[in-house]
Amino acid sequence: MIRRYAGFTVSALLLAAGLAAAPAAAAPAPSNPDPATLAAGTEKDPQTGKNRSHLVGQGQDVPALLGVTNRGEAPVEGLVLNVRILNDLDFTKKYDNCWYADYTNQESAWCEFGDSLAAGASLGVTGLGIATKADARAENISSIIYMWFSKAYADERGGIQALAQGAAGPGTQAAQGTETPLSLSTPSGELGGIGGPLGFIGVKLLTPTGQPTATPAPTATTTAPAPGGAAGGEGGGLPVTGAGTAAAAGLGGVLLLAGGVAFLIARRRRTRFVA
Repeated sequence: MIRRYAGFTVSALLLAAGLAAAPAAAAPAPSNPDPATLAAGTEKDPQTGKNRSHLVGQGQDVPALLGVTNRGEAPVEGLVLNVRILNDLDFTKKYDNCWYADYTNQESAWCEFGDSLAAGASLGVTGLGIATKADARAENISSIIYMWFSKAYADERGGIQALAQGAAGPGTQAAQGTETPLSLSTPSGELGGIGGPLGFIGVKLLTPTGQPTATPAPTATTTAPAPGGAAGGEGGGLPVTGAGTAAAAGLGGVLLLAGGVAFLIARRRRTRFVA
């Protein structure tokens, strides 16, 4: 249990480092925080009351609900969702209101929605098109990492195209999807989460005999950060770091914290993650 929550803390720290860097093609990111108070959440397991995790086989879709609640006192006009997946999880659908980027073992998506989210209300997206690879291995399956922003906040940082390009690997270009736009809908039940805009959704791989595999211990190696996010969240996240394009003010302090965390987990199996 201690290791599990240590993994969440590492993820939040390193995603915090991500937002401290701006895309190379954009002007330096404004230092003001997101004016919206958004809380990431996913559906709860009706039997346990805890956030739902997903057991899926090789080559199967992950039917995850990525939800958001407006904890502020005013409506939020327009929303942006950033999703990051690693290793043997892939985006199998690419929508034209999203921009996608690859960096080594990470795929990321930045999706924009014009919906208005009233104070106290919740919206969510399913059918995001995340699936396990046909030859997926248990040690290469980790959580879906996602974060919500207001559209105003993303626009001040160049919009979703610039943010996606900031997460792309050297020599690669972010690309806009071509399928029918992804849409939001009202969740059927209460969303579970800690309350911040960052969330995790657990994914486990079923063996050919239909038995769930063990969850691998979180490990990481760190590089310079790229655009990402920070705040609370829950659900089995693995630590991620990023490949940077430009450092912003305050980045040094975040990297010192990230370095301390990396030291604590240095003896575990080496797996490269990026944000």
